[in-house]
Amino acid sequence: MSITTPAADTGGIDTIPTAPSVAKATVVAGGAVVAGLLGLAFWWLAPPALNAWLTANLRVGELFAGNGVAALLTACFTAAGIAGVACVVAGVLAFVRLRATWWLLFAALCTVHVAAAALVGVAWHALATLLAAGLPIDGADQDRVTTSFLWWRLSWPALAMMLAALWLQTMLRSRSVYAAFTREAGGPLRGDEVLEDLRTGGRDPLHRRSVYASGLTHLVVIVLIPWLMQLDGCVEPYRVPKGSGNPVVAMVKMVKPKKQKKKKSLTLRPNSAVVFEVPDLDNSEADEEMKEMTELKYQATVTTGGVGKLGKGGGTQGGWPEGIENYKIRFIRLDHGGAGWDDGMDESNADVNFLREFAQATGFRKIARAGESHSIALLRKYPPDGFPPFVYLTGNGGMGRVSSNDVKILRDYCLGGGLLVADAGSAAFHDSFLHFIKQVFPDKPLVDVADDDELYKLPFTFPDGAPAFWHHGGRRALGIKHEGRWVVFYHPGDMNDAWKSPAYTDVTPEMRASAMHLGINLVRYAFDQWNDAVTKARK
Repeated sequence: MSITTPAADTGGIDTIPTAPSVAKATVVAGGAVVAGLLGLAFWWLAPPALNAWLTANLRVGELFAGNGVAALLTACFTAAGIAGVACVVAGVLAFVRLRATWWLLFAALCTVHVAAAALVGVAWHALATLLAAGLPIDGADQDRVTTSFLWWRLSWPALAMMLAALWLQTMLRSRSVYAAFTREAGGPLRGDEVLEDLRTGGRDPLHRRSVYASGLTHLVVIVLIPWLMQLDGCVEPYRVPKGSGNPVVAMVKMVKPKKQKKKKSLTLRPNSAVVFEVPDLDNSEADEEMKEMTELKYQATVTTGGVGKLGKGGGTQGGWPEGIENYKIRFIRLDHGGAGWDDGMDESNADVNFLREFAQATGFRKIARAGESHSIALLRKYPPDGFPPFVYLTGNGGMGRVSSNDVKILRDYCLGGGLLVADAGSAAFHDSFLHFIKQVFPDKPLVDVADDDELYKLPFTFPDGAPAFWHHGGRRALGIKHEGRWVVFYHPGDMNDAWKSPAYTDVTPEMRASAMHLGINLVRYAFDQWNDAVTKARK
């Protein structure tokens, strides 16, 4: 007894018997083998990657072990392996074109749908439980948007495999391929109808328009919009001045005013057995801090220990060996979405003022006309020999929500040769930044920058360390080192405010000069480290 596949309503499709197509049948069999090999690769590689990720996120691992998600994911990996074996075996046997191998191949492709659908569903369930538990991923807090992006990154390969399997099954149900396996001539089958509808859009114009509109809408919402949201535009490679330099050293010393002795105020009851000391309002802690801030003096003298201009390489003309002649020194801020991230980019011109001061002090005159703002994600678009030597981060309130992907991008930027210069504009930003930087470097704590550190030596020397300014987060600058190099410099006292135009700030000229000089030191250090990183990248 022969087994036949019922013919579909041709609906106007040419009913002339279709010749068998051995080539199409071979392509379908080969496609099944490739799909099977991909499934086997996923089954082999996914479990170690999952274990490593759960090890790095211990709380997530404990959650998934307790609610059964880990077991479900393991079952999905096993299902992918089973589907891979089925497709490889069926695909190889299908090169021998028989009715039995046709059915075997069709059934094997069905296992792809089962395994892929299971993985997509379990991934959604896993991320939903993680979001409900409020756990971070790679140190970054999650919300519905970030988990949706993560679900898409995890699921799109499985969805692509489902689409590929569906296409191969459609080809199997076309008359030319079916005839190659069964040697049976006849009219079009269901696969021919589907392929013809895809080619012409179907027989019903209204149905065709609705299908197209629905498909386009789903494509835009599920694929296009998330993809566009992850794009951040183009970047211009950063250009450091080319040359060779050896900077002159200038001494910057803080001279604190002498404090007046507090006068004790006594009550007008000299015969009283108890003497009360009445606090002097002029000597309150807040008043003393403001007085110290406004009266702090700085002295700068050029020593005789250095020769030449700013740069690296031992020359006298200035510049860096890995730089470029047609350079442009730029000031790049990171837009974290929190309050005051752009403080100083308005009419107060903090960024531009600093660039002008840098040009005046160093002789490198080619500077950007305005500061720039970048999302963190843009840092990944810079080439290895053209990344920004430093990026600046500040705020007047809490930082915005930064995704786990952006946290990784910032970490990679710092470890790859860049310097993050962070500056507290308020106590709220200080607290928020400390939490944020622990996400970026969970294994590297912020440490005190010693007074004799290299950051405070060239081209201006600060014997007493970084000036404290407003003390939003303390009086000492902090930093993070990696392999002997500073990758993060954090100033808790708002250098940015001292960079603003005089009409927008109440700092003294001495404070303004010291803030500019400290910033120049940081840029010099960042350019030196950039030069070393680019030298290594170009070898």
